[in-house]
Amino acid sequence: MKWAYILAAVGLTVAFGLPFREYNTEKLLPVRTVQAARSGSGVRIVTEIGAAEGADWRAAVANLRKSASGDVFFDTAEQLVVCGPSLLPEIVQSGELRPSAQVYYADKLTDPEGLNEYLSAHGSDRTVADVRYALLGEEER
Repeated sequence: MKWAYILAAVGLTVAFGLPFREYNTEKLLPVRTVQAARSGSGVRIVTEIGAAEGADWRAAVANLRKSASGDVFFDTAEQLVVCGPSLLPEIVQSGELRPSAQVYYADKLTDPEGLNEYLSAHGSDRTVADVRYALLGEEER
């Protein structure tokens, strides 16, 4: 009986592929630090890869991916710098960033050059997972 399940899983995998997004590793552009702020037109994000704007977080991420010369990979982000706490729930609940990414607050967006090294030397006590957990706790109340 268990062999039937294994054969079915293998058959489905061969027929439909794995349920993960494929990346061309030659064109992969890993992000190390993401900065986000509300702007007049919505949300502006700044990374080492480039900057983009959109009506909301997802639109800004999509616009950055469209304008980049390769596949922008947010799963490698080590830090998230947020200008304005109202944007944080939208970012955290999107699932774009890994749970262990550290969260920082800033007054304004800054030049990304050297920012990752600076923030790595000044660790944050808060991570994306901490914020997500706190948001879930608020929803239950």
